[in-house]
Amino acid sequence: MQIDDEAIILKKKKYGESSLLITFFSNHNGVNTGLVKGVLKKDFGTYEIGNKVQIKCNFRIENQLWNCKFELIKNYSVFFFDENIKLNALLSICTLVDLCLPHRLSQLNLYTKTIQLIEDLKLNDWINKYILWELFLLSEIGFGLDLKKCIVSGSTENLIYISPKSGKAVSSSVGNKYHNKLFKLPVFFLNSSKKVDKKIIKDGFQITGFFLNKYLKKNHNKNLPFYRKKILI
Repeated sequence: MQIDDEAIILKKKKYGESSLLITFFSNHNGVNTGLVKGVLKKDFGTYEIGNKVQIKCNFRIENQLWNCKFELIKNYSVFFFDENIKLNALLSICTLVDLCLPHRLSQLNLYTKTIQLIEDLKLNDWINKYILWELFLLSEIGFGLDLKKCIVSGSTENLIYISPKSGKAVSSSVGNKYHNKLFKLPVFFLNSSKKVDKKIIKDGFQITGFFLNKYLKKNHNKNLPFYRKKILI
């Protein structure tokens, strides 16, 4: 069987003297690992983490390791070599996709949003978009936050908290007396066009990190990526 698809490189590992095992997130075929044989030194740049590539893969049976060839479409990592925080964000994106997603399951919407986020790392407000991407990732892996109504009263008004236990919204009238045990709901979680200050951004980053860590611990016994810790200093 043959696969011809577009993908983002998530991680790489040397295999033998001149081959690489490449894990990638593809547009139509999800996360997979393929073997690239006979890699020349001059081509190493193609396989940098975060790069967008065209892949051509062959395999005989479904569970067999894919034999692949990669053609570089866009070298994203080179944009951020001099911007450590953005480079860490790129590496965090790739690691989270690798940790959270099952292999060989198409995730078209997430792939599109991931490519857009990587492009948006060039913008000034990239951190807001990064946090909202993590929020979307949580929903795609079945761990999404429910922010439409209060978990206790059912009210859709004055939703200002998030329960760390349920991941659901809590209204002010219900949550005020428990405010020290709840997350403050960042306004841009409900309206992405809202302008927010650094405190609200930090709160949002803490919240998505909390729930991603909860998911990774529960389902994969893994921790959040090391690179993520270096995004907000």
